[in-house]
Amino acid sequence: MSEDKPEGEATPAQAEAKPEGGANRRRRFVIGALGALGLALAAAGVWFGLPRLTAARDAKRAGAALFRCLFGEPPAARETPDERLRRILLTAVSLPDPERLSTTGPGWPGRCAAHAEALADAERRRGRAAFAPPPDLAARVIEKARDMYTRTDLPLPSLWSLVDPDGGPSEVPLPPAPASPADLDAPNLAERIGFGDHAADLVPGRTLRLVFRGDRGGPHTTCLFPAGLDAASCVPLAPRARLPRPHLWPAADDEGPGLVADRSSARSTFYRADTGQAFGEPYHVVGGFSTAKEVVGVVEMELGKRGEELALWLDRSEGTRRLDRVRIDPPPRVRFSSVFVLGDALAWIEPRAGKPHLLLRRLGAVKGPTGPIEDAGALPHDAVHLAACRAPKSLVILARDGASMWMTRRQDRGGSPLVRADELPRPAGTVVVSEIVTCDDEAAQATLVLRRGDGADTTHEVRRAWCNKDSCKPIVLALEELFRGRDPMSRPAPPSNGESPVLAASFGERLLVVWRTPDAGVRARIATPASITTAPDVVVYDEASQDVNGAGRLHAMRLFPRGDAAILLLHAVSGIKAIRIGADGTVRPIQSPPG
Repeated sequence: MSEDKPEGEATPAQAEAKPEGGANRRRRFVIGALGALGLALAAAGVWFGLPRLTAARDAKRAGAALFRCLFGEPPAARETPDERLRRILLTAVSLPDPERLSTTGPGWPGRCAAHAEALADAERRRGRAAFAPPPDLAARVIEKARDMYTRTDLPLPSLWSLVDPDGGPSEVPLPPAPASPADLDAPNLAERIGFGDHAADLVPGRTLRLVFRGDRGGPHTTCLFPAGLDAASCVPLAPRARLPRPHLWPAADDEGPGLVADRSSARSTFYRADTGQAFGEPYHVVGGFSTAKEVVGVVEMELGKRGEELALWLDRSEGTRRLDRVRIDPPPRVRFSSVFVLGDALAWIEPRAGKPHLLLRRLGAVKGPTGPIEDAGALPHDAVHLAACRAPKSLVILARDGASMWMTRRQDRGGSPLVRADELPRPAGTVVVSEIVTCDDEAAQATLVLRRGDGADTTHEVRRAWCNKDSCKPIVLALEELFRGRDPMSRPAPPSNGESPVLAASFGERLLVVWRTPDAGVRARIATPASITTAPDVVVYDEASQDVNGAGRLHAMRLFPRGDAAILLLHAVSGIKAIRIGADGTVRPIQSPPG
């Protein structure tokens, strides 16, 4: 019979189970506490980490959008962010309203502000406020692109690193297409040639000839650009032809040899550029010309013992072999010193029926007498300047008297009568800084640049007379019209050291206007007069890019149009550069192969 135990007294089994039950309860408590802590930490992680994860994702998306808006497509190999910004700026400065360069609104880079703000907000949410773009990002971008070598705190490396290799969000508009101008890296036309006193063909045709004095011990050099102007060949002048101030006699044929004379001498002797052969040594030379197959014609003046003018002779040679020497009869009834050789035409102004007439005589036959006298028509007086231009099938003669111009087109047999073009009255104080004559077989153009005022108040105007055989059409273009509604950075620089910052010529009906700016490179506009004010700029040369010590800076520029292209000759600190500007707007530096 069992014995009852006092109430509350544990049995041995119960006494043994108590410690084990307490441990379980403690374990359950600890596990529960740890679980709660884990849940709390997880909740805290979600609470604090998810927004940062979201912010990081937002920052990546906003950064890719900002890169696309500021820089455009992913960078090319070895391209730098400041180079990209500079080339975009060169295009952007010429865009009209509402796309013009701006720090706010729809223009670049102002339209990138929303993406910059989105990136700044995302970086602040990530706890990386120091990585946020500055609030005045657009202004700093313009400042950096305007002068690549100005020190700035613009975070270009971090902005450049935002690139999305896939191009970024396609809905973000790209910036203006980067320009591709020539710059300091463009090769020089040739080495050791001087810009001062260089000369070009007096009667332009399809080809371009230039002659340069030597520089830094280099020889005098002649450069030939064949038709199309897409190449050049520069060779030293023959030793005998290395004159102190060489200039080119006009050729009557693009394939004729180059002829040079000395502008600093009273002697009229001239020489073949390639061989040094002399012409006119025993005589007083009125003029000369060259044609294909090495034929050279010389118009010589025969003088009496007292210096009186007796006769004119035409002496023709082929190489060193004389072909013939014929007397020009009847001679011009004016002083022979007022007779001009323009291409293969003898031209002079002679009274007929009480009025001065422009008379011509062709000299181009290889042998025999000269052509007959041709009367192109009457002029108001004989104090006019004569010029000429060779087209493939004709020779255009122009006479200019101040604001009036007359033109006649001469072919193998006869030609058109003189047609007249009159400019509008020129404002007081206006000076002509450039005049370029061009022609083809349909029309001839005389394109002038007028300048008025000085310094920052200078204004320019382009005037052109376009003439065919029947009539002339004058046009006037105020250069200010080209920049209406566009950034002031695209305007011409003030004149400096007597050099014009604006040049102009014609490609048939189209005008070519070239100008140098203070900070946006050398620019051009090619279009008809009716559309040139809205046409896009072509950026020809950038003085600022690749230019740490001023080697790319320009002293002067000259323009030589031929056919559907022109050579822009630039005198840079680093040398002479020849930039081909095509009528289609293409730009390419030309270099002569080393000789």
